[in-house]
Amino acid sequence: MSDMLIETPIDQLAKIVAERKKITLGEAARLLKTNEAQVEEWVRILEEYGYIELVYPALGEPQIVLKKIEGGDILKKKKELETRKEQVEEKTKEFEKSVVNVEKKIDTSDKESSALEAELKSKIKDLEKNLKVVDSLEGRRREIVKEAEEVKSVTDSAISSIENIKSDISQLEARINDHVKALENHENEIKSLDETKKSIESEITSLEKEMKIIKVMVKRPIIAPIISIKNIFAKHKEKTEKISEKREELHEKALKMKNIVSEKKNHLNNKEKNHKSVRHSKK
Repeated sequence: MSDMLIETPIDQLAKIVAERKKITLGEAARLLKTNEAQVEEWVRILEEYGYIELVYPALGEPQIVLKKIEGGDILKKKKELETRKEQVEEKTKEFEKSVVNVEKKIDTSDKESSALEAELKSKIKDLEKNLKVVDSLEGRRREIVKEAEEVKSVTDSAISSIENIKSDISQLEARINDHVKALENHENEIKSLDETKKSIESEITSLEKEMKIIKVMVKRPIIAPIISIKNIFAKHKEKTEKISEKREELHEKALKMKNIVSEKKNHLNNKEKNHKSVRHSKK
């Protein structure tokens, strides 16, 4: 935001014309150390604001002339700028509400992510215990390989245990997938905040630029500074950056949990296939 305070060549041109009332295009180009074509472009911008005009006399160079600004015009411009200032303030307040809303959603997602991560650790711990039981049943099967019916019963029990574990893991996977989708929705909200942020920043820049030009041209302040808007905007601009970083961190954590669950499911599927093949071979 500090870049807005830097004096631009257009500001410099406005000062020169305000002081001299009239200056040729060539002389202005020399003072501003640029070419006449570039100065003419800047003149066109100031012409749009209604402060100066480019005059082409019958003889001699084109001249940049300061237009007479009547008191009524100043009041009209003041009212116009005040209206624009109020609009930017309103948009900034709406932006502030959006930032707070997205921030709350990200905090909620953070808590959900922590809860899911804790539950995943617990499930994986239980899974490891159950897999040890399945492995012990495997050992028992080998010991009683001659008793086919008991082998079948033990194998069926192992398959049933694996299916129960798979069901728990599938439910957890579904919840993690929902969590990932919610985080992706947050990404769209954050993109919307970024677009609003850029729009407000552009409006503040435009408003401040025109206020500076008017101050130069009429040689007196015409409207109160917009420091309050800039302060609010700067504070929430920083918040949006932190929110975006937090969402990325949560998304990465959720994807990591998703990969862990996927690996465990594949491991369980292989176990189940092995036990089913043993049961069929004994038949």
